[in-house]
Amino acid sequence: MMEMNLYHRRLKLVRGEGVYVWDENGKRYLDAISGIGVAILGHAHREFVDVLQRQFEKLTVAGPMFTHEEKEKALDSLSHFVKFDHAYFGNSGTEAVEAALKFAMYYTKRREIVAMTGAFHGRTLGALSATWKRRYREDFEPLLPNFRHIPFNDVEYAKDAITNSTAAVIVEPIQGESGIIPAKEEFIKTLRDVTEDRGAMLIMDEIQSGLRTGKFLASEHYGIEPDIVTLGKGIANGVPAGVTLANFDVPRGKHGSTFGGNPLACRAIATTLEILRREKLIEKAKDKSIEVRSSRVIMTRGRGLMLGVLLRENAGKYVEALQNNGLLVNTAGSRVIRLLPPLIITRQEMQWIKEKIEGVLNDK
Repeated sequence: MMEMNLYHRRLKLVRGEGVYVWDENGKRYLDAISGIGVAILGHAHREFVDVLQRQFEKLTVAGPMFTHEEKEKALDSLSHFVKFDHAYFGNSGTEAVEAALKFAMYYTKRREIVAMTGAFHGRTLGALSATWKRRYREDFEPLLPNFRHIPFNDVEYAKDAITNSTAAVIVEPIQGESGIIPAKEEFIKTLRDVTEDRGAMLIMDEIQSGLRTGKFLASEHYGIEPDIVTLGKGIANGVPAGVTLANFDVPRGKHGSTFGGNPLACRAIATTLEILRREKLIEKAKDKSIEVRSSRVIMTRGRGLMLGVLLRENAGKYVEALQNNGLLVNTAGSRVIRLLPPLIITRQEMQWIKEKIEGVLNDK
């Protein structure tokens, strides 16, 4: 049997430690993509591994109808960072988005969802309906009705597009897949004001931007409070998990997941957040940011350790060249080199990344 050919295969990795991984030939790479932003504590983090090994021996499955100590710990750990009243545990970022869309529709009794051009919210049919890129959507259309896309960062358009029929506006504070594009402060504040005025929910998709920008939520940089937040990727340091946060409850039976909130994932969430808080790794991320300089670079954009190097040309060949030079990155859009390294990375290692990218760009 063969795995479906849904991804371009680059390397066969056999182990990881800290910010490094090794391939089957023993070559070491600095992993600056960390499973697309997942290994937030790096690979084989000793404390994280020890805690999960003990959890395997204690309890891994409980079913969503049961509570357990690990779920209570995960909720308590989240409450140290955010002030939301309720949390729903799923298994991935796209599941967190699906839950957010359903919760908004249920709460408002409306059906229209407003999303952004350039948005990426996942590949399941609901999340895909909010996702913008044509190549992700075209083979599965028609998708769900009542989803509309408006221009990202267009303040005046947003004022007219959000109406009394809108259930929710979903937006990434920093668009990831489209090339690490931050939202303008005026745009996010306008979305908050208009949704409040018209009785719609504001959903902030923080699946990629959460934990990475120097604050727990990237939306905190804008000084606004969303109604719903989605989290995933690094929230459990590699154990599949997603979280949907809201300031309202949803009645029994309106949503659910067999694996969501299982003891193993909840312990992984709690442990990840405990280490991040104790070591102040989120706050330190803003001081590790870099700016890549080259005649081939238009700008480096993003915040903290969610960065995109925008080139004047296609980035694909440079990603390959960097891999040959011991650095793993990937693209976000055709012309952006994306950097999502573990938060444990040092300033010296970030400086090495900067020099390596500049060297490869200047060699071509």
